[in-house]
Amino acid sequence: MFTTKRAVVSVINDLVTDNRVIRTCNTLREAGFEVLLIGRSLPHSPPLPAWSFRALRMRLFFTKGPPFYFFFNLRLFFRLMSEKAALVYANDLDTLLPNFLVSKIRGIPLIYDSHELFCEVPELQDAPLKRAVWRWLEARLVPRVKYRITVNESIASIFRAKYGTEFKVVRNIPDVDTEFEKKPKIELGLPADRKIILLQGAGININRGAEELMEAMKHVEGALLLIIGGGDVWPTLLRESQQPELADRVRMI
Repeated sequence: MFTTKRAVVSVINDLVTDNRVIRTCNTLREAGFEVLLIGRSLPHSPPLPAWSFRALRMRLFFTKGPPFYFFFNLRLFFRLMSEKAALVYANDLDTLLPNFLVSKIRGIPLIYDSHELFCEVPELQDAPLKRAVWRWLEARLVPRVKYRITVNESIASIFRAKYGTEFKVVRNIPDVDTEFEKKPKIELGLPADRKIILLQGAGININRGAEELMEAMKHVEGALLLIIGGGDVWPTLLRESQQPELADRVRMI
């Protein structure tokens, strides 16, 4: 059935900040697969690191909205069809359809990795039509996928209740990094006499807790909230951080 032991992993982001996906690719490599990771290129995407597997980012004219999702999935389908893969691996619902079609056409296994409850993300709460489309797609595809994993037991139990499907749980736990240079706070420009509260991530988005954390800092003394990363709530956080009661309690990088 397999022409080569190649696994093609797809995700809709620009690859470099998704540590779960990188761990997936490394695990597949350790299992003996030749791995290709496919994502997309954004206007300010950093260069790709020197990984032990191949990676490519597709350039798209559209960067958001229905046209983006349509053309991303269309290009991903044809790219997957052009690869002689033994396995396809879809990360989240927004890459599942082309992977599902290719797995059926080619007769190869598909693994679906659901990183979250996609249809319940805050970005879809005020978009009932978009949410209905994704729910329709999820309901028709997820029960027909044989190999399903997710990030925790609570999400797995919700899928089980909705679709009668079993999801294996693979938790997203960072690797222990011991090869780094530990620097004193003063060398990093941080106050030596205060505790640091760190919020870090590439997806610091609306209604995911950052706004409440910022508000809570008005009642916290002797600490500095350090926010490092980016996301669609960033302009709001930046504006809030400039309030007089937060000026010396929040720093954004």
